[in-house]
Amino acid sequence: MADGYYTMKWPRDGLNIDFFAHEILNYRYHWHPNEYELNILLHGSQAFCRGTENVTLQEDDILLVEPGIGHASFGQEANTRAFVLHFSASAFKPYFPKGTWPHFADCHSTAETRDQLPYRLIRMCAARIYSAALGGQCHQLAARSGVEMLMSILCQYFAPEAVKAGTEEETQLELMGSLISYLEQHYAEKVTLEDLADYAQYNRTYVSTLFKNVVGVNFYEYLSRLRFQHALQELAASDHSLTDIALNNGFADLKSFSKRFKETLGRTPAEYRSLLSPDRVIGEEALRSYVSPSDALVQQKMQQYQQML
Repeated sequence: MADGYYTMKWPRDGLNIDFFAHEILNYRYHWHPNEYELNILLHGSQAFCRGTENVTLQEDDILLVEPGIGHASFGQEANTRAFVLHFSASAFKPYFPKGTWPHFADCHSTAETRDQLPYRLIRMCAARIYSAALGGQCHQLAARSGVEMLMSILCQYFAPEAVKAGTEEETQLELMGSLISYLEQHYAEKVTLEDLADYAQYNRTYVSTLFKNVVGVNFYEYLSRLRFQHALQELAASDHSLTDIALNNGFADLKSFSKRFKETLGRTPAEYRSLLSPDRVIGEEALRSYVSPSDALVQQKMQQYQQML
């Protein structure tokens, strides 16, 4: 694929994947309601926020983010690069009770564990998936086998526990798409659950339950995440005052914005802004800074990972 971003789908089996290597710049806060994200640091040093947990990843470290968990990362030095794989939670459907997906014991390597067998196997699978996409008549078959092996390794080594999954009912997903679109347009305003219920022409309780079932968090948490997501981008890409940024994005005041910032990223907005370098900021209009598969560092790491056993 042209820009180093790859996607493959096997609809009958509920398996969708996308993957890429990218340079990690400023924090980009987001979440995936129905996907796992596997992050492997290829080079540099990465500050990673997962939920309210903040960790530092070094070269070859692995971190798995489960569906619905807000996360963001920040490159702590130039040329910090990572491989990222998203894969659909619904792929586990045949192996777990109906309406659930697996919650894994913490899949996060450290200096003490990164060279242990489970993490070496995960890196090998990731490298096979990435390499499979670069060509060959049976590239999709090779990529799929790598994903299935990865799922097997997670189940074998990380003690999966079945937890309630988000709904996949088409009518509810369609309604939720409409509600999310509404919030994207109005997140900076004083929007309430009642406002959203009036817009959808459903009662308040139904809309509240829908958010929890489909997105995995309640309405107010989702709205707070959305506001924080946009405020974080404005903080990185503008010289606006911290108070203006808070108010521009729906926070009641700077105190509430700073509290959310500290709880999520472990530092204050001012501390984060002082770390930013103008040449290492990517704006909201750009998704990521993808790295070409022909990049020498990426190729070297992928070859290394496939030869680790």
